[in-house]
Amino acid sequence: MNQEQAQASQDRSRSMHNIFTVAFSLLLFIGIAVCAICDTAISRSFTWSLYPISAIVFTWLVFIPMIKFGKKGVCGSLLMCSIFIVPFLYALDRLIGVSDLFFPVSINMAFIGIVYLWCIFFLFRVFRTRKLLASGITLLLVIPVDLFVAFTLSRFIAEPFNAWHIISYFTIAVMAMVLIIYQSYSRN
Repeated sequence: MNQEQAQASQDRSRSMHNIFTVAFSLLLFIGIAVCAICDTAISRSFTWSLYPISAIVFTWLVFIPMIKFGKKGVCGSLLMCSIFIVPFLYALDRLIGVSDLFFPVSINMAFIGIVYLWCIFFLFRVFRTRKLLASGITLLLVIPVDLFVAFTLSRFIAEPFNAWHIISYFTIAVMAMVLIIYQSYSRN
């Protein structure tokens, strides 16, 4: 009887994921349609609507694995983000067409962000039963990630390092240590 109940529960879960997948896809398609209709009605061509349309397509590609498969789709969503971020940023660069800085800066920031997201994913996989520890380490990783972002930006633009960075690093470190210490005491 337990196997039958487990199977029925799994079937209900799959059915709900399918319903959410269809609803999510339909809502995004409606957004694309509304943008396209409004843009062509106003300007007789695709102008501004290409921005939200490309963002909606990117959003669908990234989030559909997570919506369809739940927790099991997180890796798929990260993979889709890793694959499609460059084409999305390239499309935005072509649409904007104003600055030569947009694409190089955005690619560097996207790379840093994707690496950080994969680190978070693997941390929570390794520390599956110790989520507070994984959260604390994730917070601590924010500090070198932010330093790397600031260093990378300083190569392209004059991004000054100021006192707010130090204050935020201290706050993040304190929060991380609280989580890590609490996790160590809760295990004992």
